[in-house]
Amino acid sequence: MAKPAEQRTHILRNGYDYELDENARTRRVSGYLDTTRISPRSRTTQARAGGADRRRSDDGGHYIAARFNGPTDAFNHFAQDANFNRSRYRAVENEWAREKKAGKTVFVKIVPVYEGRSRRPFRINVWFTVDNHERSLKFDNENGANRHGK
Repeated sequence: MAKPAEQRTHILRNGYDYELDENARTRRVSGYLDTTRISPRSRTTQARAGGADRRRSDDGGHYIAARFNGPTDAFNHFAQDANFNRSRYRAVENEWAREKKAGKTVFVKIVPVYEGRSRRPFRINVWFTVDNHERSLKFDNENGANRHGK
């Protein structure tokens, strides 16, 4: 017998499309980055990211950062290894910000990958397009994990 298709919900917030699964986990985020507005941070939402699956070494990171008008909702946050959040993920966000500052159009698609029913993704797959030039990166949500690009 075939497994029933997973139910997905779409939420459009601040110009970004979020796809959530039946467990309210973010499964995909996409949209054109906006640097004309900056969202406030929600320290409470960041502190709760990942729930019981959050590790002591995690930050509550954003899929779409506040500097790109990322929403403060829980679905825009995930338990993110602090080193990964503050180094490799920040580096790609800095690249996006430079491209936007140079007047370029930046479209991103972010797909977290989970193990079982965990609320903490173990990998983040990122595709982004800058003026019609696409790149893809895969990040393991671990301390010292490598960044793989195509």
